[in-house]
Amino acid sequence: MLKMKKQLVLLFVVLFMISCASTGLNTMTPKQQATVWIGIYNSQYDDTYAIMTNPLSTSVQKEIGMKKKAILTQVWPLLKTYIMITDSGGVPSNTDTMLIIDLINQLTTIAIIK
Repeated sequence: MLKMKKQLVLLFVVLFMISCASTGLNTMTPKQQATVWIGIYNSQYDDTYAIMTNPLSTSVQKEIGMKKKAILTQVWPLLKTYIMITDSGGVPSNTDTMLIIDLINQLTTIAIIK
């Protein structure tokens, strides 16, 4: 029961971060965006790892974990490239930015849809 409450709190924090990131995209620098995205990525990675390694996880939880793993695998190289571009002083394209936002949104809403 405590773990479920922790997961709900984490979910609300992540959704709050997304809403802040989505509404503040025009005011955030690319490095600030990347910092928010990495925070979301890390929390989702930790959650997915906990689900997939817990022998008490249900089949529905494992299914959600597999979906999240697929998205994590897809978004990671995009995040690395985005960070490399910003660290070198470049500006990532709007297409790359929107693709990362879309994947992060999918990642954080997948458990809500299920």
